[in-house]
Amino acid sequence: MLSWNEYLAKGVARKAEINNGLIKSLVLMTDERIKFLAKVKLESQNASVVFTNYYDALRELSEALALLKGYKIYQHEALGLFFKEILGENVIFMKFDKFRLLRNGVNYYGRHIPFEEALQGIEDIKLTINSLKLKYLGEFA
Repeated sequence: MLSWNEYLAKGVARKAEINNGLIKSLVLMTDERIKFLAKVKLESQNASVVFTNYYDALRELSEALALLKGYKIYQHEALGLFFKEILGENVIFMKFDKFRLLRNGVNYYGRHIPFEEALQGIEDIKLTINSLKLKYLGEFA
C-alpha cells in the first residue's frame, strides 16, 4: 500500500474544493441506501450481495467525508488510507480495509461471504457509518 503522499503524487487522491451540496447529496444517498437495505431479508444466498451494498453506503459516506476535508479520492484503497493518515482513525482504517478486501473478493473473484461473516460485517459497517456521521458529518445528516 502506498502512503497518502504517494497517492496524491499519482493523482489517485487530489485536493478538491469543498462542495456542501455534493456532501449533503452523498450523505442522503447513504441514508437512502441503508433504508432500502434494511428492508432486505439477509439470507445465506444473498449475504454477499447485501454486504457489498452496505459497503457501497460506507464508501459513499467516506467520499462525502473526504470532500468535507478537501479531497477527492479515486481509489478505494486510498479512501481507506485517508482514515488513517488524514483523520487519524486507525480502527476505522483497519475495518474499512477489511470490508474493502471482502467486497473485492465478491466483485472481482466471485467469492461468497459466509452468512455469519456478512452479518457481522454489515453490523460493523452500520456502526461505522453512524459513528462517522456523528463525529464529522452531523450538519449534513
